[in-house]
Amino acid sequence: MKISRIAVAAATLLAAVSAFALSDQYVQFGKGPAQWIMTKDEAAQWKKISTDADAQVFIDLFWAKRDITPGTPDNEFKDQFEARIKYADEHFAHGRTKGSMSDRGRVLIVLGSPSRIQRTGNEPQGTIQTPTRPVGSTMPTEDQQSSTIQGYSPKQLWFYDQAKIKLPLNAPSVEVAFIDQYGSDDWKLERTPRTDYVSLLENVNRSMLAQPDLKSVPVAAVAAAAPPPPAIAPAPAVPAAPSIGVFKTEALKTASEEMLAGKGSYKNLYLTYGEYVTPAGDYFVPVQLYVPKVAGLTAAAADLTFYGEVVDEQGQPVAIYEEPAKLEASKDDYFYAKTLNLKPGKYKGTFGLAQAGKPVSMVSTDIALAGVDKAAPSISQLILSNNLYPLKEAQKPTDPYAFGGLKVVPKSDRTFKTADEIFYFIEVRNPSLDPAANAPKLQTKVSLSGKSAEGKTVKMENPLSEAEATPLNGVPGHFFVGSSIPPDVLKPGDYTLKVRVLDTVSKQSYDVEQAFKVVS
Repeated sequence: MKISRIAVAAATLLAAVSAFALSDQYVQFGKGPAQWIMTKDEAAQWKKISTDADAQVFIDLFWAKRDITPGTPDNEFKDQFEARIKYADEHFAHGRTKGSMSDRGRVLIVLGSPSRIQRTGNEPQGTIQTPTRPVGSTMPTEDQQSSTIQGYSPKQLWFYDQAKIKLPLNAPSVEVAFIDQYGSDDWKLERTPRTDYVSLLENVNRSMLAQPDLKSVPVAAVAAAAPPPPAIAPAPAVPAAPSIGVFKTEALKTASEEMLAGKGSYKNLYLTYGEYVTPAGDYFVPVQLYVPKVAGLTAAAADLTFYGEVVDEQGQPVAIYEEPAKLEASKDDYFYAKTLNLKPGKYKGTFGLAQAGKPVSMVSTDIALAGVDKAAPSISQLILSNNLYPLKEAQKPTDPYAFGGLKVVPKSDRTFKTADEIFYFIEVRNPSLDPAANAPKLQTKVSLSGKSAEGKTVKMENPLSEAEATPLNGVPGHFFVGSSIPPDVLKPGDYTLKVRVLDTVSKQSYDVEQAFKVVS
């Protein structure tokens, strides 16, 4: 009887303790690499959690907020997070400290792989563990520049270039320095006035929240069991004729028909269109109307309407649009983007903006759509832009010119200022993978030709060189390749940028080009 009372008392005490203390698995979550990607608010919330049940709710919501494809069973963000942990543990461990808990591990987990690495000081070659392609990332090799200075501690400099990274750096380039003070391969983050690491990492962590206002974890739809076959098979359904839309305003209908007939004359409106495919294989065509500042419209303009019409080769309408529009700012200019539901083929389209029911400006263009095979290797058109930035909200699969959480605004008028940084961007779809690295191996050759306003011929060319193939979050098998032309490199004039992309595994190459203008 005495033993039974002791056992009951012990069980009661254990239950009481477990109700107000976390199990080891939850303790380790808070002490492990997940702490590196917590926002300040989340870290404060975690400290207040005292039960396993509350901890599990926190963790489930923690990952759900970062899921960029909430409608699918996979959480690509978590997969990438775990791949970075694995890489850091394998390459950055020191003594009893796991690589993912080291300073280099933290930076890799939050910021991803740097654009480039430089090492300085009397550093032995063997102390830098940076192979070319870690799983789930693209870790570059270190620069070949190295200096040996007696008495100077070895240092690694990781450079992150905004043109090559989708995270908000709030600067064209960020330098992260690690120092091995005692030459023992124990790399510590070096605090320098050049980089506010606390603000940088917090800003990036906040940007990872694809659904920051999520209050509960979405419940995945459960597939219903297949119903029994009916006794009498129903007649096959007759698909409804596709709705092509209608014009509601006679003035806009007239303006569109005149434009199609070649009678319209408008200025200061430019169009970009493209062909893309969603992770599910759905083909879509984004269009963007680009409104330069000189057009006189702004993001505050009221009562705007986007309207237009697309006709096939026989002149029959296949799509008509008339809907409210709100312009978005891009640097000093504005744009309106929309996704069209068109099949591959040849069309002619008119697209315009109206205010208070009256046409303001229109543009007409031939549209040639070849189609995109979800599984086939291909690349997008070459996009030139002076504005790309991480999206604040999770993108939809068919959002126009959004790539894995990164918004790219095509400069549809293709006119840049000398003070602009000119980005070029290409989506590479389904490149072959190198078996050893399980990653694509791409090279690019970039050439620039043209004539300055002073009449001088300009010709620059870079030989084929290794290119970073950055995976697009949420779009398996899709990568982006791109770089930038720094400000003030080009004088006013007319130029053409040509890019060759070579898949060194399949030996397949692609050529794209784009003409543009630079003004003062």
